[in-house]
Amino acid sequence: MKIRQGDVLLTKISKLPKGLVKKDKVIALGEVTGHSHRFESEAVCVFKDKKGKQYVDVQQEAELVHEEHENLQIPKGKYVVSPQREVDLLGQVRQVMD
Repeated sequence: MKIRQGDVLLTKISKLPKGLVKKDKVIALGEVTGHSHRFESEAVCVFKDKKGKQYVDVQQEAELVHEEHENLQIPKGKYVVSPQREVDLLGQVRQVMD
């Protein structure tokens, strides 16, 4: 299962990797507006690994919030967070900016 909200993609995984560190519930910041993709529910924990890759543990359905996108209901489960990338007309790959 894959869920997209703007420049963020959540992909469901079977289990979280070991060695993760708990962090705040913001999974991406808007570079222009400062708005964030975030969870506000206490039933959600967000983690990162040593390389900065983020993972989300949604313990019961929770809302992914962002001021410029439709809020999404995220089903219970474990997810890896992937920033979206795009290729421009010159073939340069870059992170999608929200």
